[in-house]
Amino acid sequence: MPTTDKVRWGVLGVAWVNQLTLPGMTTAENAELLAVASSSSADRARDEAARWGAPRWYHGYDALLADPDIEAVYIPVPNTAHVEWTIRALEAGKHVLCEKPLAVSSAGVEQILAASERAGRLVLEALMYRFSPRWQRALQLIRDGVVGDPRVARLGLAFKQHYEGYNIRFDPAAAGGVVWDMGCYAVDMARELLPGQLRTVTATSWSRPGEKVETSAEAILGFDDGRKALVNVSFDYPNPYAQAELLGTDGWLTMPGSGMRGEPFTRLLWHSYGDEVFLDGVEPTLESFPRADSYRLEIEHLSDCIRSGQPLRYPLQRSLDNTRALEAIFASAAQGTTVELG
Repeated sequence: MPTTDKVRWGVLGVAWVNQLTLPGMTTAENAELLAVASSSSADRARDEAARWGAPRWYHGYDALLADPDIEAVYIPVPNTAHVEWTIRALEAGKHVLCEKPLAVSSAGVEQILAASERAGRLVLEALMYRFSPRWQRALQLIRDGVVGDPRVARLGLAFKQHYEGYNIRFDPAAAGGVVWDMGCYAVDMARELLPGQLRTVTATSWSRPGEKVETSAEAILGFDDGRKALVNVSFDYPNPYAQAELLGTDGWLTMPGSGMRGEPFTRLLWHSYGDEVFLDGVEPTLESFPRADSYRLEIEHLSDCIRSGQPLRYPLQRSLDNTRALEAIFASAAQGTTVELG
């Protein structure tokens, strides 16, 4: 067994998203990439392991899960396989970082939650934006009362998707579509920015001609005390488009650009009115942030919780609530009605 206090990680799959996540895993202070598995061939596993400096590779996910040295796994398999492999990893005694969406039904999340409790292992849904310094700073400003009472959030995420041949994002059998792909981010962001419970969802969706999944969706999310979030996600608009904005009774803040890949100069623009009358020309406060790998920060958080025994900042109940909201978006768009959440 390797002698290190770093959490030893394995990866189930050679998906494209590894290009985003594994640089953070290989540079995390408290994580070590030990092995990669491919379901298709030993050669692909060996090549992917060599690419990221992992000393072990396996043909087949079960072979990697049987490795007693691996403590945690990252799961970037197709959406419809998340529940199966997350549960199998838990049953093998591994902690799990699973790509978003954690499951494509609330029943699936409930199965994972139960398996996590049985195994005594942690599961984190990979919504890495949560760990960016800019996002955490925005949440601190809200907690400090800079915007007063948060009333309206506006979230927009879009990138134009054109493809030749097969693209899993457009495959209904693989739970493709923009709601599962990017709606999970936007809804989670709204629930981070606004206090209280999400109560109602009113949504519409649109499919680009020739596609069998929704390629754009809009939703109004109703929270306690009349708070609202306006959400739009799309594969149809010019990319990259990303905007997060919060309006409160005493101020506002806005975050242009996603910041998801840790771009330098990602900005947080905010202004607090306080007791003063707002006058044209008053300059808001502009904060800029250096490059930060949100994927690395996410992996370091989970690894720290594994080692310390501390609870995750984002427990599985949050993923369950988010999935129920996404199901409500589908139901509202299909029925043309407002859907109430319990």
